[in-house]
Amino acid sequence: MLSDRQVREREMRKNNILNGALRVFHSHGIEKTTMDEIASESGFGKATLYYYFTSKNEVFIAIMEDGWKQLWEGIESRIVEEMSPRKKFIGIIRKMASIVKENKILYGFLFTAPNHIQDESKQSWKTYQERLYSILKSIIEEGIKKNEFIDLNPGMLMKAIGGLFHGLLLDNEDDLRNDDFEIMLKNFLKPSD
Repeated sequence: MLSDRQVREREMRKNNILNGALRVFHSHGIEKTTMDEIASESGFGKATLYYYFTSKNEVFIAIMEDGWKQLWEGIESRIVEEMSPRKKFIGIIRKMASIVKENKILYGFLFTAPNHIQDESKQSWKTYQERLYSILKSIIEEGIKKNEFIDLNPGMLMKAIGGLFHGLLLDNEDDLRNDDFEIMLKNFLKPSD
């Protein structure tokens, strides 16, 4: 049986490996990254790396799962709040922006990495991603019914907002201001009364 200290140390080593891998994936790309580079960047030997992860793909999946889980847990409390769809949607988007801004490298990776996955339907991290998208889509649908959002296909609306969100947060070095949110969403939300 492991002591609490040993469990914390193992978790810390695992996180160091994932952070090192993320830096290497970011600088070299997923395909060109090797387990040797991940071990070196993480400050561990290959034996330690292989103790925690059997392959580069397993490291990749762990990063995806941790990132999507963090994003989900960060916005979960906003989802249950009783408010109009408009306010709830803006609140969730703002919270997501805050989380993404804290770790642009991780979320830039999360939002673009699925392009490199052969069969993402079997990936554990998809649960968090699908939950998030489903919630946002249902808020949009409710907003359309309540005449708070323009009447567009919710899936198309999600993609359009996702592209704007990505451009404003990940491709932009400046901080996102409240005005930026209004500009980003004004074409999708009906003017508030």
